[in-house]
Amino acid sequence: MRRMVRSVALAMLCGNLVACAAQASTPSAVPIEQEPAHRLVLQNEHVRVFEVSLPAGDETLWHEHLHDGVSVRLTDATVEDQPKDGKAETFRMRRGEVAYGATPTARIHRVRNVGETAFRNVYIELLTLHDASTDSAVAAAPDPRVVFENDRVRALRRILAPGESTDMHMHASEGVAVPATAGRLKISYPDGTTRSVEMKAGAVQWIEPGTTHRLKNIGDAGIEIVDIELK
Repeated sequence: MRRMVRSVALAMLCGNLVACAAQASTPSAVPIEQEPAHRLVLQNEHVRVFEVSLPAGDETLWHEHLHDGVSVRLTDATVEDQPKDGKAETFRMRRGEVAYGATPTARIHRVRNVGETAFRNVYIELLTLHDASTDSAVAAAPDPRVVFENDRVRALRRILAPGESTDMHMHASEGVAVPATAGRLKISYPDGTTRSVEMKAGAVQWIEPGTTHRLKNIGDAGIEIVDIELK
């Protein structure tokens, strides 16, 4: 009888250990806004914008994405992306690169910086709902500045050499301007007013539709800006 009781107790213990081991192997994910490497820098009814910073050798917590999003890389870096249910993949990032991530269902993952340089990224989370089945990348864009386009966003890259200016132009769509490099800009408006700004890489700006201005690089190094226009 004692032997039977011990056997039952042992079986229950083993069962509990197996259950505990299974739970331990299942990642517990936090919402993206609670992941320490993701710092919320802008939020409105259309987007939430996070600046992501991950030193070499560090990794994020397991975290959950509920919406589609656009990433603009701020540094060259090598990272390993580990999804909850899938195989880890290694990616080499390039400064100024634009990537789009569709999230038809909740996505849980973590990111490890497996390179020798810090990984910095601006992640623009799109809050409006849509039918993911309608997404389609545009094969050829008439504007040479367009680096990515689908049914939700258009990404344009502007590069200004020292002393170079854009034309006076109007932004027809709302969106997010992402400086991929630091620099000094002179901004001119149709009424003749101007202002100068010290621009930091990753210091995003929300653009209202109808915004009209001219940009001039008044620094001594090239400036790269990626505009993410919403549709």
